[in-house]
Amino acid sequence: MKNIFIPQLLSFLLPVCLLMSCYKNYTRYYPDTDNEGIAIFSNTGNNLLTCFIAGKAWQTNNRATSLFPGRINYEVFITKQQTASPMDTLYITWTGHYSADSNAAGTIRLILPVAKNFSYKNLSALQGQRLHVDTTNGFFYTELNGSATSAKKGIGNIYFNRAAFDSIGPSSYSGKMSGLFDADFISYKITKGRFDHDITAQQINF
Repeated sequence: MKNIFIPQLLSFLLPVCLLMSCYKNYTRYYPDTDNEGIAIFSNTGNNLLTCFIAGKAWQTNNRATSLFPGRINYEVFITKQQTASPMDTLYITWTGHYSADSNAAGTIRLILPVAKNFSYKNLSALQGQRLHVDTTNGFFYTELNGSATSAKKGIGNIYFNRAAFDSIGPSSYSGKMSGLFDADFISYKITKGRFDHDITAQQINF
């Protein structure tokens, strides 16, 4: 007797296989055995940020293709916003979640005042630099799924172990960025922050 379940099984498995073939993860996570819940510090383009927020492990979303081929969901963006003041504003925004709860979506953002002519060359000049951010020269900002640790200005430090950017076309840039950071929001702290990214043209908006 003809097996009527085989065509039904194939009709189910084929779309699943197609969707799986469209997915690719560009994030590489290597756990820090001395700090459970976060990744080791690296500068090899692992495409992630990890840290502790009020003692809880937090990480950026995986950089990965979506279910539709050709589209990538990124974990970090670098944006320069023009303003009417003498300085423009540079935003570095990381999107992620608490490691124990992937539904607890949120962002960590570094906000810095920069010169009107700030360019990718100035980004590269950050390599090897340690910035103390004290709210007068910028601040850290968090939005963490509506929790009590959201929407406050924080002071802290950020060290750019690597910052190397190039122009790859008209108003189009790519590069690499890695480093360490910490932030203090009085009621909570971000500690042991480390980030490591290959930056594509889709992630920089100047």
